[in-house]
Amino acid sequence: MTIQFKKLVHVYDQYEKVVDEKTKEYLSNFGVIDSAPQDLPLMEDIIAQYNRGEILDGGTIICAARVGDLWSDPTYNRILELRYGNHKKHIESRGGYSNDAADILSAYLRPSLKAVLTKGNNRASMRGACGRNPDARVTIALKLHRKNISHEEMVRIESLDHNTDCNYRTNQSGDDKFKSAYYAEEEWAVNLFKYLEPFRIGIAGTLDDAKFVCPSHSYLSRAIRLAGKEYTSKYLTTFTKWECDKEVQGNATVAGALFLKIFHAYVEDVDKRNNIDSFSEMMKWFFTEYGPLYQKIDPDARNLLQSDIVQGNGVYKGNEPAIARFVFLYNDFCRIKKLQINGTQKTAIPFEGSDSTAWNKFLADSNPLMKPALGGLATTKFF
Repeated sequence: MTIQFKKLVHVYDQYEKVVDEKTKEYLSNFGVIDSAPQDLPLMEDIIAQYNRGEILDGGTIICAARVGDLWSDPTYNRILELRYGNHKKHIESRGGYSNDAADILSAYLRPSLKAVLTKGNNRASMRGACGRNPDARVTIALKLHRKNISHEEMVRIESLDHNTDCNYRTNQSGDDKFKSAYYAEEEWAVNLFKYLEPFRIGIAGTLDDAKFVCPSHSYLSRAIRLAGKEYTSKYLTTFTKWECDKEVQGNATVAGALFLKIFHAYVEDVDKRNNIDSFSEMMKWFFTEYGPLYQKIDPDARNLLQSDIVQGNGVYKGNEPAIARFVFLYNDFCRIKKLQINGTQKTAIPFEGSDSTAWNKFLADSNPLMKPALGGLATTKFF
């Protein structure tokens, strides 16, 4: 894969640049509440020895580093998205900076002689904030890159170290986890990136020419797992073709892909009878055409939103209600457009019939507490 490398960011300067002056002055009055490990070598001395070839590269040395000597790589790290408001809360709650709580930070020394943090952006920023001093020190596990290492390999190794922290120890967002896993070349993240790239769907800024963004990689993985790539791809192809939204919401994608999987036989039958891609035309109709057309008779009419389909998802996490709403949308579209359907059915997706019909099987597989509501959701306009 081709990585778009980004410029290193100076950790202390970024704090000074982003945080307002009043907060910086306030936090400068806090100090250190406990002692750091004693008699550690200074990082600047280690760097000088590394540069002179007096110590072997490839090792790790615990040392005391000035926060003003620390950098971060936004290629895989979240230095540009730090929540500095949390710094103030943490410093206030402890009454200052705690070396014990901070423990040991992690950084890699690059052949350029810059020490790049893989763990500890927030802790280094807070140490610099207390006293507002770039010469304040933190304890660092400094890992020495080989001097002949390529830039791509440096980023891969650092990303792997950061990814361990991000995915398995710290509480970071889904975007952070995907970003670090991708640049660490973890197979699941690389495969998901490659799958979404043709749709121009990006996650966490990893796709430079992304036209669409997805805020939740886990939901896209879930759609593929539950509905399969065939139906997930059909949904994403349609969604991006008609530009239904710039943000591809994960829970709506799961529901749409599952709708296509569960009711594919009926959708395919309508396609054959009318020589169209009925699901694609349905998405185009409700997401891009419905509002402008109906505003002529109803000023409040608007296009469908993904949030309409998944409303109530914050209370009940299952997919059944959203799938039922897709059933309503599809049947209503076929009715409005007077599409030909099987003559034995009242609607494109029928509700009557034996237990083996798709709708009754869908009900049988649904959460028992949701079953009474699904029929109404599939037959009632909801936006």
